[in-house]
Amino acid sequence: MARKRDILDDIIDIQDSWHAVQNPLAGIADSLAQDPGQRKVFDPADYKEKPWCNSSRCLRCASEREDVCSACLDVCPTHSIDIHNKSVTIEDTCRKCGLCQAACPTEVFNTRRHMVKQLYDNIARAASAYEQCYVTCTRALKRLPKPNEVLLPCVGMISRDLWFSILVDYTNVSVYLPLGICDRCRTTTGEDFYTEAISTAEEWAKSAVGLEVDSKSLTHELTREYRRSQFVSSAIRATESLVTRTSPQLAGAQAVAKKITDHANRLNELQRQLENAVGAKTNQNRQRILTQNRKLMMGGLQHDPGLASDITLDVPVVDPDRCTSCGDCAKACVTHAIDLDDNGHVYTLAAYCVNCAACARACPEGALSMHPLDASDLIVPDKGAEELARQKAKAKEEAHRLMKQGKKQLAKAADTLEKLDDGEKK
Repeated sequence: MARKRDILDDIIDIQDSWHAVQNPLAGIADSLAQDPGQRKVFDPADYKEKPWCNSSRCLRCASEREDVCSACLDVCPTHSIDIHNKSVTIEDTCRKCGLCQAACPTEVFNTRRHMVKQLYDNIARAASAYEQCYVTCTRALKRLPKPNEVLLPCVGMISRDLWFSILVDYTNVSVYLPLGICDRCRTTTGEDFYTEAISTAEEWAKSAVGLEVDSKSLTHELTREYRRSQFVSSAIRATESLVTRTSPQLAGAQAVAKKITDHANRLNELQRQLENAVGAKTNQNRQRILTQNRKLMMGGLQHDPGLASDITLDVPVVDPDRCTSCGDCAKACVTHAIDLDDNGHVYTLAAYCVNCAACARACPEGALSMHPLDASDLIVPDKGAEELARQKAKAKEEAHRLMKQGKKQLAKAADTLEKLDDGEKK
């Protein structure tokens, strides 16, 4: 629910109008004053990057089987990915679209400027500061992006789990793609991939990604909170005799930066609590891997646990009568969500499982099959919050007891006073 306007908003509007009257040609003057040689020119190549590969994360390489996963091969529009001899390589025909990065469940593919957490932070930064944040591609925008426009090689570079995390935290994120723009793109698999990722995330988050198709409808207004923080900082600076530690121009940006930092700290704390609960390593002393996508998704669930009932994921379940404890499933699981206990019994840790089903395909006995997951298992109990709640409940109970006891003592004192008063009357 939107807040009601107050006098501070009116003052900010008056200030903006007055600045426009004082210097109506400011933007044009600044543009003309720039050195043409230093003026930045839009180049789509500046926003594209060939991924590097971490072959140790590849399900095919780990299991030495071709049938366990083909997600990156299926989504690559130019068939530029080669997996051979336990190594993943990308050929020079790569379009640098980033679809392989979003499709790979174990995050084999990464780029320097488009890591999963970086994508979240870029969108969160724009959505926090502006009334609307737009996610778009180089083909659609065809110009240098505004601060609230997140420009990607392809919108399909954002995975399902990342979209879910964004939708849980922000309601002002839209995709900007003019009608028919994907039909003319050589990244032929991009449209199907991002529509599936967005639709699934929308179902899970009970929220929707906006869609803008007309460039004239794009808005670049700062949010009310951002403008208020700038105005308050400006007022403080004007009334103090000494220079403050921050400038009005930086005040809003610092507030947004703090929000991003707090989010990162919450995710790190979530991982720490998870490792404390289940252990950071397997019985074979292998380090468990929590992917960036899964961590962001779990962070969204921590924010709104009620969404767990709408999340549909499958996890492997073992049939003990068929299992021979050969360990092929654990070998195929590169995140080490599958583990064998000291008695050779196979079990799965849902938080680390990326639901790829590679373990089920790798099992020679067919002892593993995929079953629906109760997504509430992905919500990590906050021991600190639970202890605080317990202490609050105990304090409330004690306060109630003392209040009840006080009422009895007060009633007893009143009776005594009444008897003394009756004695005086006699």
